[in-house]
Amino acid sequence: MSEISVCRLPLGPYQTNCYLLSCPSTKEGIIVDPSAEPDEILKAAQGLKVNYVFITHTHFDHLQALAEVKESLGIPIVAHPLAAQKISMDRALQDGESLSFGEIQGTVLYTPGHTPDSICLLSGKTLIAGDTLFPGGPGKTGSPEAFQQILRSLEGKIFGLPDETVVYPGHGGETTVGQARAEYELFRSKPRTTPVYGDVLWLSA
Repeated sequence: MSEISVCRLPLGPYQTNCYLLSCPSTKEGIIVDPSAEPDEILKAAQGLKVNYVFITHTHFDHLQALAEVKESLGIPIVAHPLAAQKISMDRALQDGESLSFGEIQGTVLYTPGHTPDSICLLSGKTLIAGDTLFPGGPGKTGSPEAFQQILRSLEGKIFGLPDETVVYPGHGGETTVGQARAEYELFRSKPRTTPVYGDVLWLSA
């Protein structure tokens, strides 16, 4: 069984991460969040048989190259069912659904909070997290209720993964589940009298 290969492309004015995930044995792969600069994405994908485009959520900074990439490669777009309110897609992904490319097996995790249509992709000890989790904190939330929802997503779907699971976020560099969980436990240990939401850093909130 091959180990997944991860290529991170920070693109566009927001340096939003587009990922090329591939199977080294078969050279099959997928594109995650074609954020901007379609020529750069297509150049990086040369030599791969790209099976589909995986959308973690439908914020515009993750989608700016979507139309060009789909037109150039002629591949289906897959996303959470709620994403259909914002984009044209070919297949709706359910929580727990399996995805494969070459010898790589992945599992879809539904992780609402940052947006209602947020999903992650887990393959072995590699987690493509979109804007659900970053080094130092969760994705931005628009209300106390959304913040509680993203905490439920993290507690229920992500913090139970092995410590060494590498988290690849929608912006910036990687972290691990073990590091993120430890920071979150410190956040939880602090008493609070006012609701928390927005841009939250575990260690300063």
